[in-house]
Amino acid sequence: MLHQAEMPRLALITLGFGLFRGWSVVGGSPTLFVPAGGIAFAAEASMAFPEDVAYGVLLVLLGFVALKSSRIPRTALMAVSSMVVCVGTMLFVLPTVWGGDAWLVPATGRVLFAAAACVAVLWGEQLCYVGVREALVGIAGAYALSYTLALVGTCLPLEAVALVQVFLPVLSAAAWFAVRRGYLAAADDFSEEGHDGSLRSVPYRVLLGIGVFGAVLLLANGLSEGKTTAPDELLTLVTGLMTSLVIFSVAAFFPREIDFAFAFRLMLPIIVVCIFLVFFIEADQQPYEVAFIGFSWTFFIIFAWELWRIAASRASISPLAVFAFGSAFLSACSLAGGALNALAGLAGAGNLMLIAVICVVSVLVSTFLLNDQKVREVVQGQDAAFDRSDEAACRRCIDRASTSIKLTEREQEIALRALQGKDNQCIASELFISSATLYTHLRNMYRKAGVHSRQELVAFLRTFA
Repeated sequence: MLHQAEMPRLALITLGFGLFRGWSVVGGSPTLFVPAGGIAFAAEASMAFPEDVAYGVLLVLLGFVALKSSRIPRTALMAVSSMVVCVGTMLFVLPTVWGGDAWLVPATGRVLFAAAACVAVLWGEQLCYVGVREALVGIAGAYALSYTLALVGTCLPLEAVALVQVFLPVLSAAAWFAVRRGYLAAADDFSEEGHDGSLRSVPYRVLLGIGVFGAVLLLANGLSEGKTTAPDELLTLVTGLMTSLVIFSVAAFFPREIDFAFAFRLMLPIIVVCIFLVFFIEADQQPYEVAFIGFSWTFFIIFAWELWRIAASRASISPLAVFAFGSAFLSACSLAGGALNALAGLAGAGNLMLIAVICVVSVLVSTFLLNDQKVREVVQGQDAAFDRSDEAACRRCIDRASTSIKLTEREQEIALRALQGKDNQCIASELFISSATLYTHLRNMYRKAGVHSRQELVAFLRTFA
């Protein structure tokens, strides 16, 4: 069940992340909020490519910077990124809704949207400060909120929707600062049990597999919408809301542990059904086709965020880097999927050829990238041959580490408990010291080990196993 102590933090994360996703959902549904023939509607097709490229490049750069340094100024990054997204939204949306001339070239506003990459990654890092089940509740709740905001927007005047969309990034950033100020007094400290650096390397195969599956679903959605000049986006929103609420309820109230490997094992049959509905059922877009694609995308993206979150919590590198590379893989694969579709059209390839390629790629991903073993390695840290419940093994690690970096007796006791996965409150209670004293000891240990966070310290200690 959910930890009651984490509920206020979880509520803030759900609200803030949901506001940010709401900005994305509203911006991604131009047929609902922008009159057909408007500049924004036309730019949705012609100017999305520069935004996608800028988004991917920014993610890759952020990932490499996070790999090189753990001292990224997160508060400044969030403030600047949210303001850039706000300005980009203003430049892109307001002139088209009010029927005037664009303040700048439409592509300018779209490219400024790419700053949302930084906002998404920073929210992803916040998910690492709650437990696995709590994070899934927060992600599903955030998507439910985003779909709700979009559905409410369909009942409002376009001018009101445009103003709300402009300010959603700012409101999301305000919630992020509230989370950081209230719960992250030590910004680089990981106190949840799962943050133990138990993965020896970043699971790039799993991240790539998530990206390919996402690209396939987006390609299926694009092919489905291509059947008609008026895609039924309202039904997609309703289906997405229902799916996210079901996942939210299961994560919050289901007593048994959630099997993430099983969840991703469902993706292959889901993709097969999507492709069947898109290519073999009537020429026009059908409601059940729209509903199933909406379900499949929401199901996929919620569990993708959760798997990114688990990988970020367990990897021995900065969570920012894991989220950045995971999102970059998804962005790059989506661009590749669009390019494949365009090339198929230019080459005159039939639907059967495209179906064959999609199915073969999906089977290969399920077999080699997102199979049960790979997913369980991420979720359970099975590639690290170390049992932290074995106190004797933990003490041997600490003794060897102490010989190497000269830990004091008190630091050895703290290191032992950190290696065993105990949180800061538990360590301070067992050793009868204050949180401030504990943080001082941790910082001294970071300096001796040449690391910058508790996550990196635990990974360093495990090298002495």
